[in-house]
Amino acid sequence: MLTLLAAAGLLLDLTIRAMATCKRHLVQPILTSLLLTVAYAVVHIGAEGSISGGLAAAFWESDAAREARHRASMVDTLQGELRQFVAANKLIDQHLQTILAKSDAARVRLAVIHNGVMGLTGTGLLRYDITNSMAAPGRATGDPLRNQPLADWADFLQEILADQCVMAQVAELRSVSLRAQFDAVGASSVLVCPSPDIQGRVVGAVFLFWDRGDAPPKGEALRRLMTFAHGVAGQIATVLSLRSGPPCDDRPPSRPVGR
Repeated sequence: MLTLLAAAGLLLDLTIRAMATCKRHLVQPILTSLLLTVAYAVVHIGAEGSISGGLAAAFWESDAAREARHRASMVDTLQGELRQFVAANKLIDQHLQTILAKSDAARVRLAVIHNGVMGLTGTGLLRYDITNSMAAPGRATGDPLRNQPLADWADFLQEILADQCVMAQVAELRSVSLRAQFDAVGASSVLVCPSPDIQGRVVGAVFLFWDRGDAPPKGEALRRLMTFAHGVAGQIATVLSLRSGPPCDDRPPSRPVGR
């Protein structure tokens, strides 16, 4: 009996020693596996942008389900960008319509400056697009234009960069291409006002046109119109920061110049 008790005690002691040894050998692998699992989950959470989406992608979501969810997320993003573009574009047209009504001009057009092409030296050459136009009843808005050289604005570029509006006669413009562009819609006078952003950098310009036979404002009326148009052009620049272009547009982003 005593022999059996001794044998049982020895067996118990050996079991306790074996469990302690196993515990020491297993703790480190278990901790390592746990840390790797947590890191794996954190990586997926960061990639997915949410805890639930990251855990799903890491542990139980199939490749097909993950791809389908990514496609749905991309569609939602594109639709959101498109709605934002349409809303911003509508607001810009409302601003232009306000200027048109205040000025009695034949038409008003918005030009947005961008870094359109690269020169031979690798330096970006500034260009502009005519993105929005409004016209009085019976008057033509003119064709939308893209990637026109900013050098065409040589007659009034200094005033624009100095954040000043300038009135010019179309027949006196030195730029042949710009004069031909304005002549095509019958314009005889043009008022150009810069569109500065909140940092004072010019991101575009608003053009107001009076056709042959129209009576452009002069004196105090012209000064009031310049002040008004310049203020609205600044508001348009703020809206332009929201309108980076529709999702399918490959046009380069607007490029501020000046200060």
